[in-house]
Amino acid sequence: MRWWRALVVGVVLAWALARALARPAQAAELDLVVTRGDVMVRAERAIGELATRLADRAAADLARIAEDLPGLRTPPRIEIRVVDDVRELAAVAPAGRTVPSWAVGVAFRGTGIVAVATGRAGVPLDAERTLAHELAHLALDAALGPAVPRWLHEGFAQLHAPEWSPERAETLFGMAWMRGAIPIRRLDADFPAEERVAHRAYAQSYDFVEFLARRGRWADGDDDGDRWPWRRFLGALVAAEHAADVDAAAIKAFGVDLDVLFDEWHADLQARYMFLPVGVFVLLLWLVASVLLVLAWRRRRRQNTVRLARWARDEAAAEARARAWEAYLRAATAPPPSPELDAEPDPDGDPRWLN
Repeated sequence: MRWWRALVVGVVLAWALARALARPAQAAELDLVVTRGDVMVRAERAIGELATRLADRAAADLARIAEDLPGLRTPPRIEIRVVDDVRELAAVAPAGRTVPSWAVGVAFRGTGIVAVATGRAGVPLDAERTLAHELAHLALDAALGPAVPRWLHEGFAQLHAPEWSPERAETLFGMAWMRGAIPIRRLDADFPAEERVAHRAYAQSYDFVEFLARRGRWADGDDDGDRWPWRRFLGALVAAEHAADVDAAAIKAFGVDLDVLFDEWHADLQARYMFLPVGVFVLLLWLVASVLLVLAWRRRRRQNTVRLARWARDEAAAEARARAWEAYLRAATAPPPSPELDAEPDPDGDPRWLN
């Protein structure tokens, strides 16, 4: 029965490990407090320098966000809780509030509290961009109240903390080509709790709100409106309680209802992404042509180097042959050497000395 005991021990150990992993993170000791006006940042002392930077950055972010909400309510006081890892976000949440497992920052609406993580499993995160995103949520919530559509909330936050990602571009590309956009009337209902499933809804919300922010009063590419129709639209939503109020605000600001704006956005999306393959193809052709030109230039350069080296060798050989020929000619035409007379006559050999 040893195998049975081993099985029981294995099950108990697996259960204990699961309990340990599921145990909520211990509350971080946020014993460092940095205050800037109505903004208070609480963090661990180990990340005090970042906490100070976030406190300084928060005031500038709130002022920039308020430009889109002129004359509307602002958060009276904001508390920013900074933790070292995303697993600690749930531990610093207000009582009764939950944190999505994939979140890197959370704005607890109605409380004026924001929680931001600086890392995930040892990998640093862009805490400043996350803070700007969550502050935009708080500011819109204070200005317009809880009845704001989800797509508007997410798009507004992304508008004030923009971030490009290839996954989002791929999703929008699919919407342009495959007509996979979610109808605007269903967009709120199509926001699942899991980030992976809600990726399409997030991407569409970000792009649609960005389109509204740069659309003018009229559907004219030359009329950017200097954002005042967008701000008028937000101001008209202060008392909104249902979808009809959103339509009324759209007509007041843009002259058309939400469905027409959605169709305009989708046409704009297609204009931006439908011609993307053509542009990419032309760019690839240009890159290939450039590479071929460089390769041809290098090949011609090598050929010229080889040719010049061969010419140099041929010229040296010709000069050597010429020098050898000149030496031969000089040797062939030189006169024979004259015999030399003895310095002293030989009496035995000279007949003049004969008796």
